[in-house]
Amino acid sequence: MKKSIVSVLVCLLAAAMLLVTTACDEEEKPAVSPTDTAKAAIADIVGQWNEVAIYPRVLTVKEDGSFTLADLMGDTETTGKVKLEQEEHPDGSTSDWYNFYDAEGAFWAGFARSDEAGAQNDLYSGQDGAMHFMRDGIDEHITADSYLHVWDSERVSIVIEKEKKGYLVTVTGANSASESTCWTYHCTFDEKSTQLVCKGGATRVDIKITKGGKEKTKTVYKDGSGSFAIQSGTLRWIDEKENNGSERYFVVAD
Repeated sequence: MKKSIVSVLVCLLAAAMLLVTTACDEEEKPAVSPTDTAKAAIADIVGQWNEVAIYPRVLTVKEDGSFTLADLMGDTETTGKVKLEQEEHPDGSTSDWYNFYDAEGAFWAGFARSDEAGAQNDLYSGQDGAMHFMRDGIDEHITADSYLHVWDSERVSIVIEKEKKGYLVTVTGANSASESTCWTYHCTFDEKSTQLVCKGGATRVDIKITKGGKEKTKTVYKDGSGSFAIQSGTLRWIDEKENNGSERYFVVAD
């Protein structure tokens, strides 16, 4: 009889110890809260971002979720906070968005969160990707073919195409409805700098349409030089003759 009582007591003690151990295990492994998930997600976009636009802005996201949007001159346009928020679709699925709210709490823009794990390198706003920011310092693999587009910056366009011994770059700017200027560069691709380079022989021709509809041209020079560089999705025109295009950022138009 005593042995039976002892056995029962031992079993009860073991069960009690098992419950305590289980409870401890549960305390040591808490579930990840939505706040922790948001912090981890925002960490994926911390850093500086350059806008792919004719007049690009700089977006800076800090570890605490605060952000600053500044223009090319460094003047602040907007500050605020980033929130990770979910959008539910009619089929029941969801998608994550980085929603940016200004200091007053007003919505500024939303950027889709990438499905791929880890830090992302592109931010596209809304459903149409109207705004595009690229992470600063990303080493893109630029090739000569990366330049083969029509590039635009308001009233100035750049057409880059292949020719027999390199690449033909034609820059056209409209001064008015009847006056325009055309620059022509014969370039080669520099593998080290990943730029299109013209070491000489570039021309500038001014074009004027008379009242009678006739075209008059004037060659301003034939000894120009310069280069073209893709930076964060935009094209820069470095004119070594007259320093044209120094403040312009060209984006793909075709």
